[in-house]
Amino acid sequence: MNEAFGSYIRNRREALGLSLRSVALKIGMAPAYLSDVERGNRYAPDKFLSALEQVLEISAEEKDVFYDLAGKCRNDGYPDLREYIDSTDIARVALRKARDYKISDRQWQDFIDSMVKNDGSSN
Repeated sequence: MNEAFGSYIRNRREALGLSLRSVALKIGMAPAYLSDVERGNRYAPDKFLSALEQVLEISAEEKDVFYDLAGKCRNDGYPDLREYIDSTDIARVALRKARDYKISDRQWQDFIDSMVKNDGSSN
């Protein structure tokens, strides 16, 4: 497992002055399980991520980091993107093409910038 997500959770919890037990109670997870998540021995199942996001006061700016770290410690991808990717054929095609053609960060950034500039309205 990857400790980065667990460390992120622990650091956020401690910065907010919350005990492990109180966070576990608020999200409906066993304290021992949350302890394992924080130590990088387990990952938080999808059903707990939204609750963790709320309890740990994850801002909109931090949300991508939160889900990226959650996804990196799993074998099944990024929980906040899975449904979209599963339901959007063209997204899967685009990601495979990007992988196959080794699209650079700069190319991705240009693509993202063009979407934002067009306000995402071009289909």
